[in-house]
Amino acid sequence: MQYMPCWGLMAGDEEDDRIIREREFRRSSGLDILDMDISEGAEKKNHDREEGGDFGEIIDSFSGADAPGSINEDGSVDSPSGRDAISNLSIQGEKRINWIILVSMVVLYSAISIQIGRTFNPLPGAFSLLILAFIGFGLGEIWIPKKGMALLGVTWIIISMKVLYGLAIELRSWGIIDDDLALGILLLLLVGLNIWIAYRHDHDAIAAQSTLVLLAIGSAAGTEFGELGVAVMILIATILLHLIAINRSSGNLASLGIASSNLWIGMHAITAKFEIGPLEVIPIEGDLLLFLLLMSVTSLNALMAAKFAREENWFSKGFETLGLGRPGLWGVSISLGMIGAMLAVASNREELGYALGMVTFLGGAFGGSYLVVRGVDSRRVWTPLLTSGIVLTVVLLSDEAVENLVGISSYEIFTVIGAITTIFIILRDQSSVTDRVLWVGSVAILSILILLVPTDSSSEGRDGMVLLSMLSVLHLGTGFLAVSRRSPSLSGVTVLLPWTWILIGKICEEVVRTVMLANDVSETITIFVFDPTPLFFYLSISSVLMFVVNSKIGENGVNLASGFLGTSELSASIKDSGILNLWSIGLWLPMFTIIFMAQFDAFTDFSLVSLLAIIVALHVFSHLAGFRVGGAIGILLVLTFSTIIIQWNHGLENPLMILVCLTIALILYFETDSLFGIGIGLMSLPMLVHISGREPSRTLESSALVSDFIQWSDVDSSLDTEVIAILCTSILLAVYLPRAEKMVDILKPATSALILLVITNVISFGSGQITHQIISGSIFVGASIWLISRGEIRTELRSVAKKETLVSLAGSSESISYDGSFSSYRPRLAEMVELRKRKREKRESNDPAELLTSRLTHTPVVGLAVLFIVITVTVLFSAISPQPFVLFTSGAFCCIIVLLIRNRTRGLELELPHILGIEMPIATVIFGMCLALVTGHIIPAGSSPNELLDLAVVSVLSLVLCTISLLHHSNLLDRIDIAIDWFVFPLLIARIIGAVILGSLPFPFMVNPMDGSTLNWVGPWMLVESLLILCVILGFWIEQKREQVGREGSSGISLGRRTISIVLMSFGPAGLLAAITSSYSSVRLKRSSGLGIAILGIVMSFISLAEWSILVSESLDRFVMAIGIILIVFCALTVPLELERWTTTLAVDGHILVVFGALLIGPNDGLWFPITLVLMSTVIWVIGILQLRKVLRIWGLADMIAALLFAIVFASSEIGQQEVLLGMTILALELGIVAWLGIANQEELSRD
Repeated sequence: MQYMPCWGLMAGDEEDDRIIREREFRRSSGLDILDMDISEGAEKKNHDREEGGDFGEIIDSFSGADAPGSINEDGSVDSPSGRDAISNLSIQGEKRINWIILVSMVVLYSAISIQIGRTFNPLPGAFSLLILAFIGFGLGEIWIPKKGMALLGVTWIIISMKVLYGLAIELRSWGIIDDDLALGILLLLLVGLNIWIAYRHDHDAIAAQSTLVLLAIGSAAGTEFGELGVAVMILIATILLHLIAINRSSGNLASLGIASSNLWIGMHAITAKFEIGPLEVIPIEGDLLLFLLLMSVTSLNALMAAKFAREENWFSKGFETLGLGRPGLWGVSISLGMIGAMLAVASNREELGYALGMVTFLGGAFGGSYLVVRGVDSRRVWTPLLTSGIVLTVVLLSDEAVENLVGISSYEIFTVIGAITTIFIILRDQSSVTDRVLWVGSVAILSILILLVPTDSSSEGRDGMVLLSMLSVLHLGTGFLAVSRRSPSLSGVTVLLPWTWILIGKICEEVVRTVMLANDVSETITIFVFDPTPLFFYLSISSVLMFVVNSKIGENGVNLASGFLGTSELSASIKDSGILNLWSIGLWLPMFTIIFMAQFDAFTDFSLVSLLAIIVALHVFSHLAGFRVGGAIGILLVLTFSTIIIQWNHGLENPLMILVCLTIALILYFETDSLFGIGIGLMSLPMLVHISGREPSRTLESSALVSDFIQWSDVDSSLDTEVIAILCTSILLAVYLPRAEKMVDILKPATSALILLVITNVISFGSGQITHQIISGSIFVGASIWLISRGEIRTELRSVAKKETLVSLAGSSESISYDGSFSSYRPRLAEMVELRKRKREKRESNDPAELLTSRLTHTPVVGLAVLFIVITVTVLFSAISPQPFVLFTSGAFCCIIVLLIRNRTRGLELELPHILGIEMPIATVIFGMCLALVTGHIIPAGSSPNELLDLAVVSVLSLVLCTISLLHHSNLLDRIDIAIDWFVFPLLIARIIGAVILGSLPFPFMVNPMDGSTLNWVGPWMLVESLLILCVILGFWIEQKREQVGREGSSGISLGRRTISIVLMSFGPAGLLAAITSSYSSVRLKRSSGLGIAILGIVMSFISLAEWSILVSESLDRFVMAIGIILIVFCALTVPLELERWTTTLAVDGHILVVFGALLIGPNDGLWFPITLVLMSTVIWVIGILQLRKVLRIWGLADMIAALLFAIVFASSEIGQQEVLLGMTILALELGIVAWLGIANQEELSRD
C-alpha cells in the first residue's frame, strides 16, 4: 500500500503565515473598552465556517439561522444576502454561454475532422484537414495577442491540434500508416508539438489536451504489450502529466491529471474490449495489477492534490461558472478522481474483500492528503501510512503464502490493517476535520455501502436487513454529530439522506429497466430488494431521528446551491414559503418517497399506514409543542394530497380518512380561525376519491397480524366508509361550530363545511342504509340552519353601515377635477379616480358624490333569483331535448326581466354590479344561454353538431342583450367595445367546450358553410358570420373615433385577443377581415403584440378558408412557409433599420409559421428542416448580440438545441455522410460567428 500523499508539502513559512492569519482572524474587530468577558457562546467554533484549502468555497445546501440575509426579530439584517443563482446566472450568464460555445466548437470541429475522414478519399481528406488545421493556427496567431480575444484564439489552436490528432488516426484508417506502433510514435510527436505550442503561447488549455492524448496512447499500448503495457503506460503518462504541471506550476494541469488518470483507470476496469477507430482498447483484468496500479496512481494524485491545493484550476472556475460555489483544487480534483476510482471498485463488487481493500487505500491516501492540507504536519501523517503501505504491499505480493498461513485472503488483511491505520490518523487529528468533510464523507460511505453490500429477497436468505442496519448506525452517528456540533450541514444530511438514496436508487433502477425494455432486452435488473418489515423499521428510525435533530437545530434551511439565499423575487418567495427548510423537507420528502416506493410493493398496508401515522404524529406534536419551523398549513396540505394519491393507487380509504380527520381536528383545535376554511375543505378530498368509485390500481399486501385481528373482531363489517365519513364530519363540526360564532370571516369555513356535509350526504345516500341517511341529513339540516342564521345577520349589518358611511362622506366632500387637482387633498377621492380609470365601464367624473359611490352597487337579489330559475329550467330542458323555440322563448323572457331590473336600478340612481365590464344580469343571461346551447349538444343522445339553429338563436339573443347594455349610458365608445367582447367570447367559449367534449359542436377551422341544410346549417353560419363582420366593422370604427377625440387606442393584447376570437369563431371571411384591420391598427398605434397576433390570425383565417376553398387548400403549406421565412428576413432587417420594437414579434411569428409550414409540408427524413432551424438560430442569436437582448440570445441557443435534437431523433437514420458533413459545417459556422461576436461584445453583453 504505497501511501505517499503528504511529506514535505507544507513549508515552514506557509505554516507560520497560516497561524498568523488564524490569530488575526480570531482577534476582536471592535473596541473592548470595558474589557468585558466574552460569552462562551460567542467563542463557540462554527465548524462549517472554517476556511481551508481542501474544499474551498463550495456551495453549502444548509444554512443556519445566522446565515447571510437572515432577518432578526427587530427587522435588522446582520449580514446582507449573497447573490442567488437566478441573479448570478443573469449577471454571469454571458461568460458561461461563451465558454460553453467555445467548448462546443472544439467538440464540433473535432467531429468534423472525423467526418471528413469518413466522407472523402485519402488525398482530398488529408488536404482538407491540413487546411482546417492551418486556418485554426492562423486565427490563433491573430487573436491570441489581442486583448479580449485571446480565449477565442486559444480555442482555434486547440481545434487545430485536435484536427492533427484526427488526421493521424485517419492515416491509420486509410492504410497510409501500416501498424499501431507507427501510429503511437506519430501521436507522441504530435504531443510534443502540442506541448511546444503550449509553451509558446504560455497557456495551459493548449497543453491540457496532451493529457488525454497521452492516456489514450497508454490505452492503445495494449495491442502491442498487453494489459501490463497498458498499466505501465498509464502510470508513465500520469507521471509525465504531473511533471509538466510541476514544471509550469499549473494547478489546471495538476487537477486535470488527478481527475483524468483515475477516470482512465476506472474506464479500463469496468469496460470490456472495444475499439475507437483503428485503436483497440483492452481492459485490465488482472486483480493484483489493477490494485497496484490504482494504489500507485492514487498515491501520486494525493501528493499532487496536497501540493497544489490552493492553486487556481479550471474545475473550480467551472463550478463557479455554473453557480455552484468555488471549490478548491483539492476537493474538486479528488472528487472527480474518486468517480474513476469507484468505477474500479464497482467492477469488483462481488469480491467484497478486494473492493473494500480499494476503498481502504483510497480513504487512507486522500484522508492523509486532506489532513496535510488542513495543516497537520506531513511527517505525522505519512509515517504510519507509508509504513503500513510497505508492509501491506508485501502481503499482497505474497498472496498465496499469506492465505495458506492465516486462512484469509491478503486483500482482507489489507482492508483490516489499512482501515485501522486510516481511522487512527484521522481520529488523532479529528479537530482539523470540518463539518463539510463529515457530511460529504457520510454521503460517500453510504454510497459505498449501497454499492458493495448486496440486498436480495428474503427467499434467498437476505432481506436487506444488514444494509439497512449499517445505514441506521450511520444516520445515528451523523445525527449525534449534528446535535453535538450544532451543524446545519450534518443535520441536513441526517434528515435528507435516508429518503433520497432510496428514491434515487429506485428511479435509476426503473430508468435502466425502461431503457432495456425499449431495446427489447428481456433481462430485468434489480438494484435494491427490501422486505417491507426491515424497510419500515429503517424509515421509522429515520423519522424519529429527523424529529430529534430538527427539534435541536431545525431552523436551518436548504438553499439549493445557495440559489435561494439572495434577494431576487423568486429567491425571496421560495425562502419565505419555508418549503425548503429542514422541517418542511422532513415532511414532503418522506411522503414523496413513500408514495413512490409503494408503487413497487415496498410496504404492506399496515406498514404504510403506520409509517404515515408516525411521520404525521411527529410533525403535529412538534408543531403544537413549538419546535417546528413553519405553519400548520404545510402539514395539512402535504398529508392530504399524499393520502389522496395513496388512496387513488392503493385504496386504504378508511384508515387514511381517519388519519386525515384526526390530524386536521387536532391542528384546528389549537390553531387560529384562518385555517378552518382550508382545513375542513381538505377533509372533503379523500371522500371525493371514494365517491369516484375508482378501484385501486395496485393493492398492497395485507399484514397477517392485521388480517387476523380484523377477522377476530369483525371490524371490517361494522366500520363501513359511510360510517367513517359521518364520524369524520361530526368530529370536524364539533371543533368548528363552537368557534364559528366568534369568527369575523365566516364565509370560507362555512362554505367548506357545507361542501363537506353535501359530500357526506352523497356517500350516505349511496350506501342505501336508512340510518346513515337520517343521521347525515340531520347533521346537514342543523348545521346549515345555524350557519345561515349567523352569517346573514353580520352581512346585513356590514352592508347598511358601509352605505351610510359612503353617503356621509359624499355630502362633506369638496369638488375635484378629473386631472387630479383638488381644493384640498382627499386620498379617498384620489383612489376612486384611479379606480374609475381602471374600470372599462366607468366614465370620467369630477363629482365627489359619484366618485365616492363608485364601488357602491345594488344587487337585485329577487331579479337574479328569477333569472337563475329560468336559466336552470332552460338548461334542464336542453339536457332532455334541445328545442330552439324553448331557448328563444326563455331568452326573450330573460331579456324582459333584464330591462325591468335595469329600469328599477336606474330609478334608485345606483349601478348594477358588473362582471368584466357588463351588468351582472346581462352577463348571467348570456352565460346561461350559452350553457343551455352546450348542454343541448352534449347530453341528449339525438343531438347533432350539424343542427345549429340553436346557435343562431343564442347569437341573436346575445346581440339583443349586448344592445340593451348600451342603453342609458353616455360612454358609448367604451360600452360598445365591451359589448363586442361579450358577444364574441361567450359564443367562442361555448363552441370550444362543445367541440372538445365528444365533438358536439364543430371545431374551429373545420367548417364548410355550404355543406348542409339551409335552416340548420347554412343559415346559422351565414348569420353568425354577418354578425362577426359587424363586430369587426364596429371595432375598427371605435379605434378611429378614439383617435379623433384624442383618446388612447386599445392595447396590442386587446386587439389581438379579439382578433383571435373572431378568427376562431369565423369560417374565414370575418376572421381575415379582423386580422387585416387589426394589423393596420397595430402598425398605426405601434402595438407590436397586436401585430404579432394579427399575422397569425391571417394564417389561421386561410386555414379556415382552405376547408371549403380548393385554391387555398392546394397552396396553403407553401404560403405558410413563405410567410414564415419572410418574417425571419424582416426580423433580421430590424437591426440595420433600427426597428427593435418589432424584432420579437417578427421572430415569434416567423418561428411559429416556419415550424407549422414544415408540419404542413409533411415528414422529411433529410436535413433541410434542422438546417432551417440552425439558420433561424443564427439570425436570432446574432440579433440578440447586436441589439443586446438576452432573451433573443437564449432563444437562438434553444433553436440550435432543437435543431440538433430533431436531426438526431427524426432524421438520423436517413442522412448520408455528405449531408452530415454539410449540417456539421453549417452548425460550426454558426458557433464560430456567435463566439466571435459574443467575445468581441462581451463587456456590453455583461451589462445587458
